[in-house]
Amino acid sequence: MDIRSPAGVVVGVDGSPHATVAADWAAQEAERRGCGLHLVYAVNTGTVTLSPRSGAAVTDLILKNAQAVLDEAIDLVGAAHPTLRPTGDVVPRDAAAAVLAAAEHAELAVVGTRGHGGFAALLLGSVSLRVCAHASCPVVVVRVPPERGDCVLVAIREERDAEALRFGAGQALRAGLPLRALHTWSPVVADVTRGAPLLDESGEEARLHEQLLSRTVDPVRQEFPELAIEAEDHSGPTAATLVEASKGAALLVVARHRPAPHLGLRLGTAVHAVLHHAHCPVAVIPL
Repeated sequence: MDIRSPAGVVVGVDGSPHATVAADWAAQEAERRGCGLHLVYAVNTGTVTLSPRSGAAVTDLILKNAQAVLDEAIDLVGAAHPTLRPTGDVVPRDAAAAVLAAAEHAELAVVGTRGHGGFAALLLGSVSLRVCAHASCPVVVVRVPPERGDCVLVAIREERDAEALRFGAGQALRAGLPLRALHTWSPVVADVTRGAPLLDESGEEARLHEQLLSRTVDPVRQEFPELAIEAEDHSGPTAATLVEASKGAALLVVARHRPAPHLGLRLGTAVHAVLHHAHCPVAVIPL
């Protein structure tokens, strides 16, 4: 079965309350962007192991029930967002693969935290992590019924994260919110056994991080002169700082860097932590 790969916003649904929250968030985002919304219902029919005749009948019933759930989700979204004309597909395959295929040409993919059926493993299992790790477009994980929040928060690790900051700037403008860029870093600790040099104690290390943040944020300020952008840096653990800061945010944006060749890790430990513990939706931006 071919999977449509539309432009616009793609969201995974399965009839669960968590998926309903994600679909509503995706619909609001599609409205703000002025683009289409496409819903994907993934259902695994590969486990049907009855006789060929009865197996085909059961598969057909599963797909019909899935279509009914999808149609209900489309109707709910359409009723709540009458300016949209949402589309949808029932996809008889793995949930992560279904979303990734549908989002191949999308502006944005959205998933909920956990549900049942095809999306049972979302967030705490492998599905949302696979989508976040492999999608070619930004992915938003809607963990909880999101509150308004007073800013869009962007995590800055290095200068390359300017792309994540630009994404956050666009989100902030569409939502009518200020943008907050937050750079976290850990102080260099001297290795006295090896005589490793330590940056001087006059604040040189802190100044270097301030300069990194300025080099990252200043070009985005010039590109978005109408947007209020606050930039700050903190010395301390990245994950804990971001999770705490997310309490007041409408969205937390983090970058997904290319995996190190010798490790092959798709998502860093800080990204894993905020996906599990952030107090607001999290956007993962591939760089």
